[in-house]
Amino acid sequence: MAPGAPARLRGVSGDPDLSFVVHELHRTLLADEVERAVAAGVSGLRLGGSVARGTARPTSDLDLWLYWPGAQPFEAQERGGLLVERHGHTLNRAWQEVEEGTGLTLLGWAESRVLHDPGGDLARIQAEARHLLAAYRTPEAERRRLRHWLTSTLGKLEGAGSDQATFLTRTTLWTLAEALCAVNDHPPPAVTRMWEVLPELPQQPEGDWLGRLLSGPDEVRALRELAGWTLARL
Repeated sequence: MAPGAPARLRGVSGDPDLSFVVHELHRTLLADEVERAVAAGVSGLRLGGSVARGTARPTSDLDLWLYWPGAQPFEAQERGGLLVERHGHTLNRAWQEVEEGTGLTLLGWAESRVLHDPGGDLARIQAEARHLLAAYRTPEAERRRLRHWLTSTLGKLEGAGSDQATFLTRTTLWTLAEALCAVNDHPPPAVTRMWEVLPELPQQPEGDWLGRLLSGPDEVRALRELAGWTLARL
């Protein structure tokens, strides 16, 4: 296959090509994984993670969710220098997960790509997940937790020495990121996805607040300012 050419699913009727996949090795492996799964009788298959979103690096994992008549164990295998993760589920379990409505689950479904779905079940589940995600609101209990943590951190920063203040700042970054998501009623994503989500949030402080937090001698003051901005909106 020529570099950049779309990898099509040979012999898998009705399935789309994989031209959305950025890197050729991912396309080649993905086409083979789908073909193998279909030959083994899989009921449905979807792709998640950075490869599905089009933000993958050449070394990114392949995250596959395979739906079988019965539950299957999780598998991880290195292929061509890449890690392939296969999450085995049933369609009933997929419906249950979406109906339970945890934000991270809904986000994962909304951002994934359905690659094999002969009965249309995955498309219906994904549509429901996207509907629930559009109506998602950060639970009040979660807002209280985040307010408590940020308020407590600001109190601890008062009178803290330089090293302690830096430590408190850096160990609070994830909670601050979660709080910024909460302000926007956006479910906190997985750790590797948060870096992509933060700049996309509609409500966020002006200026290069992320750069100030992550580099330079201004990080402690930047945290104080961002925590104050966030608390006023939580």
